[in-house]
Amino acid sequence: MQMKDNISPELERIKGELERLNKATIRVGIQCGNGKNADGKTQNTPADILTIAGVHEFGATIKAKKVSNLAIPIAKKAIGKSPRDFEGLFFIRSKAGYLYGCIDPKRRGKQKASGRPKTMKPQNKKPQNGKSEMNDRDEDIEYLFILFPSVDIPERSFIRAGYDANKNTLEAACRKALEGILFSGWDAWKAANHIGTTAVGCIQMYLNTPSNFKPKGIITRATTNWPNSPLIESARLRNSITYIIEGI
Repeated sequence: MQMKDNISPELERIKGELERLNKATIRVGIQCGNGKNADGKTQNTPADILTIAGVHEFGATIKAKKVSNLAIPIAKKAIGKSPRDFEGLFFIRSKAGYLYGCIDPKRRGKQKASGRPKTMKPQNKKPQNGKSEMNDRDEDIEYLFILFPSVDIPERSFIRAGYDANKNTLEAACRKALEGILFSGWDAWKAANHIGTTAVGCIQMYLNTPSNFKPKGIITRATTNWPNSPLIESARLRNSITYIIEGI
């Protein structure tokens, strides 16, 4: 009686897939080009997100270029705009030395914004909020911008820190990938995709948790729809976290 060997082919399959998986590199984060999201679907990363991600991950000092100051919005109507977008905008310097860009219906058309506001040297103390130094009698004045020569963006690592905070989850994902190859007929590609989608989900969850990061500043909180989530505004950064598989 001739016995059919069903074990050796399966062992060869397992060996081959494990070797393929061992050669794989799974890159997770903000990709330069196409990557796969938490659902395993391919998507493209907008170019500007790479810059935004780098600033948050490592921190940065942003300095004014071609102008004396950066105009930081302190009102929602000023988000995404510059002082030149507001007719009749004028500048007020506070007692502490801070420079504000304002508009007033009564002054519209009488005084226009200067293209290069003077560089101010404020005192060491910081404004407590957007209106703390404003005159109570100027009730009609709308304060739209505060101007600074530079702005420090604090480091809020979400990729490196997200990985460190989820090592146990990622180890479990790798273990399941191996078990899938051993017992469920998975190939190396499916195993690697399982690890990749798990890693993306972990980092997105970490980014979604406000307590993981230094809170937003008072000025930033006043102009955002997500005051308690330092890295969430439009969800573009969160949704741009993807993975790519190389070597298989």
